[in-house]
Amino acid sequence: MRQFQSYIFLAALLLISVPSGCDRMIYDDLSECPQGVNFAFYTQTPCESGPSYPKAIKQVRVFAFDENEVLVEEYAATGLALSADYLLETSFYKIGKFTFAAWGGEDLSTYDFSQFIQGTTTRKQMFLSMKKQADQVSTHPLPLYYDASLEPLVITDRTDLGSIFDLVSFNMQEFTNRIRFTIHGLSKEDTYNVVITDDNGNYDFNADYAPDTRFDYTNPIRRDGDMLKADFTVMKLAEGRDTRFTLTDTTTGKVIYSADLVDDIIMYRGDSGEPPYRLECDHDFNIIIVFEPNPESQTTYMLTSIIVNDWNVVKRPVILG
Repeated sequence: MRQFQSYIFLAALLLISVPSGCDRMIYDDLSECPQGVNFAFYTQTPCESGPSYPKAIKQVRVFAFDENEVLVEEYAATGLALSADYLLETSFYKIGKFTFAAWGGEDLSTYDFSQFIQGTTTRKQMFLSMKKQADQVSTHPLPLYYDASLEPLVITDRTDLGSIFDLVSFNMQEFTNRIRFTIHGLSKEDTYNVVITDDNGNYDFNADYAPDTRFDYTNPIRRDGDMLKADFTVMKLAEGRDTRFTLTDTTTGKVIYSADLVDDIIMYRGDSGEPPYRLECDHDFNIIIVFEPNPESQTTYMLTSIIVNDWNVVKRPVILG
């Protein structure tokens, strides 16, 4: 994942100077000409050949840091409809070197930005948190996107040059994942529960996981004929973190199946090899899990197959204890 994050940040910053029509024919003193930095937003994953403009990014918050990495300014916008022509126009004009970070999403009020204190907080001290109740998230986190620049924008004294607006372009990468489980083969007589457990609610300036306690994503499971279905939205996923999927028979209190959602299900390579999707590129997963009664026990099941986005991840019987 660090390799992927490096890709995002090194590709994040595009800086150009855009002169305007401010000249001596309009202003007696060119120092009166407007100056600023404009911001553009798009998405392009490592799997895509060109940019796109997510409809889910309806709000953005942009943060500017000086050469001492102290937060010096913030700009916010709502009601966005991103396009190739959209610019968040600002009057940011300070002499020095600056880096920028941007968070975007559908409703950023569902995330905690209280660590972002202008004039005090440094870049390394900042982190964003998903709002949750104690150790549970019972509602779907809303879409969240992020990008930041490592290469500084150098702003010099240009009062004699007329209007110049620098352009910073953010390649906004999604942090949220939508997962639909469809479960076959369980007894119709019992009721069931699905929980996803992780500690992925906090993020630092580099979009890495910040310290967090483990919590549960919960959502009611529903019956659709012979199938059970459950929909989840979870935050950033990565291999090797034990994002725990637990399916429980709530009638008996017995755990039917528990596995690492990422390592053992979505990105499992043991039966079919490398999957045709990537966590840094794909954020919608349809997961079909098929069980059959264990012929050697009336109280347990066999896991016979798992299919993720039409990819046969597990295709052999596995007897569950």
